[in-house]
Amino acid sequence: MIESLTTGRTQRLLSSLSSARPEHPLITKQQQVAWEGTEWRIELNQVRNERTLAEHTAMRISRTAEPLYSAVVVPLSSDGRLHLVSRYRYATSAWSVEFPRFELDGGDGGWRDAAEIDLFRMTGLVAERLSMLGAVHLEPALLTTSTIVILAEGCRVSATRRRAITSIDPDEETPADEIVAGTLALPLVEVSDLVRRGEISCGVTLSALAHYRAALK
Repeated sequence: MIESLTTGRTQRLLSSLSSARPEHPLITKQQQVAWEGTEWRIELNQVRNERTLAEHTAMRISRTAEPLYSAVVVPLSSDGRLHLVSRYRYATSAWSVEFPRFELDGGDGGWRDAAEIDLFRMTGLVAERLSMLGAVHLEPALLTTSTIVILAEGCRVSATRRRAITSIDPDEETPADEIVAGTLALPLVEVSDLVRRGEISCGVTLSALAHYRAALK
């Protein structure tokens, strides 16, 4: 009863916010491409605040060659442990403990087949069930891109590639930025301890963890 009352109050607050805010308060007056490569485009656009009429320069970063899917996977084994990887990140010059993340080209099989293939390639895990928990906007202040959050349940290590993941090409090159030192399998309480100690700081991983916690309720 308490939960339903809280949910109802939250929905009323969200509805109130939605009715009070304009759909597009910032209007692009002039678009200027500062740099464009094969995958990314950086814009420094002149925008105007429709309420105050003040103008300023705003940066927007978007994909020029959009992959069908960008995904973060929450691998869950049957004993309740969550699997994370230790991955080197060039931008921060540091190792990061995080959930497996990929850019998925999808192919004919869609996100399920692509996620299954990339999860096995990075971690050696196969999952009994895959489901989508939601999506995360990576950095809405700058980026137009988002990533889907996938829950992989019943994960286990498979040295023999059981479940016939035959579409994996053994000669396929690993992405150049995918440098993984190893994996961790921890219960949720220990993952939470790593978060509290600042040892998990990847924003996408923290967002995926929030999606997972919400799905438990």
